[in-house]
Formats: sequence, C-alpha cells, structure tokens
Amino acid sequence: MKSGSAQFTLLALDGVSLLGAKVKGFTWKPEVLQEDTTGLGDGWYDWTPTGIRRAIVTQQAAYFDTALNGMHALLSAMPLPARTLVWSPDGVLICMARGTLTTGYDVLATNGALTKANVTYAISGVLDTAGTIIQAPADQPVSWTGPTVDQTTPTANGGTATQQVTRLDAGVTGFVGVLNHSPDGAAWTPLATFTTVTAAPSHQATTIAGVIHRYVQFVGTITGTGVVRVSAGLFRS
Repeated sequence: MKSGSAQFTLLALDGVSLLGAKVKGFTWKPEVLQEDTTGLGDGWYDWTPTGIRRAIVTQQAAYFDTALNGMHALLSAMPLPARTLVWSPDGVLICMARGTLTTGYDVLATNGALTKANVTYAISGVLDTAGTIIQAPADQPVSWTGPTVDQTTPTANGGTATQQVTRLDAGVTGFVGVLNHSPDGAAWTPLATFTTVTAAPSHQATTIAGVIHRYVQFVGTITGTGVVRVSAGLFRS
C-alpha cells in the first residue's frame, strides 16, 4: 500500500496519539519464522517453516517530549508492559498490534525539551491489518451519530471492535461509544458498547460474537461540556 503523509490519520499507543510527535516514517512487517535445518552433506542452506509468525513495527525519527511523564520517559524506560498500537495509513484501513513491546529506542538528537528517536516495536501477540475505520479521528463538541459504513456483505464469524479516545476535556464527565449495525442501513441495533470513558488517553477493544450486519455506524454520547477526540474501527473475523 502506498499512502501519503497527509492520509495517515491515526497512530496511537494505548490511546496516546503519536502523530503530534511528527513521525517521519512508519513501517510494519509480518514474518514467518524459519528454522535452519541444514545438515552434514547439504550443499545449500536448508530452511524449514516453524509455523510461528511474528511482526515488527518501526517508527522513524519522531520528536518526543522530555517533560516529566512525557513520551520520552514512557518509551525509553524498558522493558515495558505490553501495550496496543493502532494505526490507519489512509483513513480507511485500520491496523492493530496487540501485545506491543518497545524493544528499541534509538536517540538521534536532542532539541531543547524534545528528543528525536527511532522506536522499534516487537509484537508479542496478534497483528491485525484488515480492519475498517468506522469513526475517523475527529474533535467532537456534542453527542453525534457517525456516517454509515457499508461493509458490502455481512459475516457470521464475529470480530473485534476498537476505540481510541485521545482527548477528553476537563468539563466532560463521561463518554460512551457504541458501534451499531444494520442489515439494510435503516433499522439499527447495538453491535458493541464500549465502557464509559472518564479520562484520556483511553484504548478499548471488545470481542464480538456472531453476526455482523453489512452496515455499521458509530454513535458517541458526551456527558458534560467540552470536546472529545475519538476514533473507532472494526476487524471482522
């Protein structure tokens, strides 16, 4: 896939948006691990698939705030507990790496209160790369119903819904996001309801069992006064 930098609409680690860090490059690569089974008498190396897969995600030349409890302190203190990394390279596709571990943090330069560094994430878990953005990242000052997303066909195999809240103003006392689905785009029923969010950043993922209808939309309900910034996606099994 080829996407321009302006199309990269979402990059969040456990709900913390990394786009403000001015990331210069971002790559992800799944691999099938091979075992060296070369033996005596072999004239060439022999490799045998192990049946195990892994994924490596790299993030090039981002600027991280060195303030107390800032992103530099978060990412440079290793080993880190597993986190979830979510990104959208084009505003349509959404990818999610669950069990993300920061395994490399290479400092390139320091500029005032910012540190420029490369970050490498090793995925100790599952990399999903075929999700759909249902709610694009956007600031919302009032409760809203998002656009209808046509998934073309229904599925009976369930899936996973994910939500990132990267901003929640102090006047907002609660936010609830819901994914609804419909067989015809007219009659809607709840598909996944996320837990009430009272502080940002927040990342949630919930498993969906059974049928997911063709049409899906996101509904956000804000309690209190202020702005929330929310994105949501759906991975169908």
